[in-house]
Amino acid sequence: MYLIWFLHRVPRSREEDFRTVVHDAVEVFRRHGAIGGTVMEVSDPEAKYGCSDIASAVDVASDEVVYAELTYFHDRAHYDEVMPKVDADPELAELYDKLVETVDISRILRSEMSTVFELINTEEDAKYRRTPHRHWHPAHQETA
Repeated sequence: MYLIWFLHRVPRSREEDFRTVVHDAVEVFRRHGAIGGTVMEVSDPEAKYGCSDIASAVDVASDEVVYAELTYFHDRAHYDEVMPKVDADPELAELYDKLVETVDISRILRSEMSTVFELINTEEDAKYRRTPHRHWHPAHQETA
């Protein structure tokens, strides 16, 4: 798997705007062939097990929430096939402008990554996928 990873530091006062923009951006990626995307909010930033906490690695203000975003592709060739379509989509340009209004774009960390290995407990994965989960939906999107 090949993915784009982002680390966002979002002002609490702009969380709803941020979530909407990123949700809609992931939809643009999916529409053009990306496997999909995941956005996660850091729920426990405390250091554990001898590791450092996220705030010691990146500057996180007390009024900010940290989000990780992952966008998935089969491999680098798939990424190279999808990205020109994504980059040419005028909706993504509009969403980028909204993102710039929502967060300090220079503080977003970005990287592209390739899978080294993946170990999945298929039984637990299947259980997770069968279990309903509470997901956030943008205000402009109807939920089923």
